[in-house]
Amino acid sequence: MLTYRTYEEVEELPPGHQLQVDFGEAKVEKANGKWDKAYVIAFVLSHSRYKYAEWQEPPFTTRDVLRSHENAFEFYGGRTEEIVYDQEKLMTVSENGGDIIFTEEFQAYKEQRGFSVQEAQGRFPCFFFS
Repeated sequence: MLTYRTYEEVEELPPGHQLQVDFGEAKVEKANGKWDKAYVIAFVLSHSRYKYAEWQEPPFTTRDVLRSHENAFEFYGGRTEEIVYDQEKLMTVSENGGDIIFTEEFQAYKEQRGFSVQEAQGRFPCFFFS
């Protein structure tokens, strides 16, 4: 059975407006011939499609995600007005009647960096810097 993906044009955003963040994993062969998983967090500037990524062997924790954000901001020379996450489970505890409850670490980081959260289309939240 063939499966078809639907694609649609995305609105062109101005430079510095949006950063997209996604997580992934891959099997990698080690020098000893054994296979292991490697985990990645990838950042993509929406306007230029300029990319930054970090790989690591253990799965990402909230602390790893925050460190990676700071490294990405340094790499890009600043941060965007908004960040869209394609997977938020490392930053959230649960959703309580439409209200997103963040991990303590992410909540503190969000407050320190001064951004607010609004629900995006679909199931992932957008994070807007003020």
